[in-house]
Amino acid sequence: MAAMNSPQRALPEELALREIEQGTVRLDLWERALSAAQGNKSLAKTTYIRMRTESIKSDLGKMLAKHVRSALAKDANRPADFKSARDLGKK
Repeated sequence: MAAMNSPQRALPEELALREIEQGTVRLDLWERALSAAQGNKSLAKTTYIRMRTESIKSDLGKMLAKHVRSALAKDANRPADFKSARDLGKK
């Protein structure tokens, strides 16, 4: 496998590769990868990295959406003395 800090790798793939290298895999995905690879551990690693990369991308999207919703909710509850840039010219 390529070096961890290879410029060709995206962050989710780097994280998945690090999990394999550290031996801290998600068991459900590892079992699916091992099954798909018919017990071939080398092929299972490649399959796991692909599956986990997609899982991380999905998780990141969900976390970002949650963060944006939270920020929008906080922004909607402005203090009474708050003025936006649009409100500065109004009387």
